Amino acid sequence: MQRLAIGTATFGILTAAAVGLAGTVGAAPTGGSNAADAIDQLKAQGDTVQVNVENGPRSSALSECTVTEVSGMSGTNSAGKPLTPAEAGTVYVDVNCPDDVS
Repeated sequence: MQRLAIGTATFGILTAAAVGLAGTVGAAPTGGSNAADAIDQLKAQGDTVQVNVENGPRSSALSECTVTEVSGMSGTNSAGKPLTPAEAGTVYVDVNCPDDVS
C-alpha cells in the first residue's frame, strides 16, 4: 500500500512539472499577432529571429504586418528537456504585410 502511495505521488509531481513546462512553450507568438510585438517577445526570450515577408512590400513597418507562422522553436535535448534559445538556433517568423498602408 505504501508503494502505491509513493508511486501515485511521484506520478502527480511529474505530471505537474510537465504541465508547467508546457505553459512556457505555449507563450510563443501565434498566427495573427502583430509582427513587431511577436518579434520583440521572441528576442526578449533570447531567440535569434529571422523574418520572412510572405506578402506585401518588404519596406513595410513590422507594426503594420501580422504573423502567419512561427517555426523552429520546438525540440528537446537528449535528456528530454526543452531546448534553450541558444540550443534551438534561429526562430523563423513568417509575416503578411499590407500592400498599401496610408
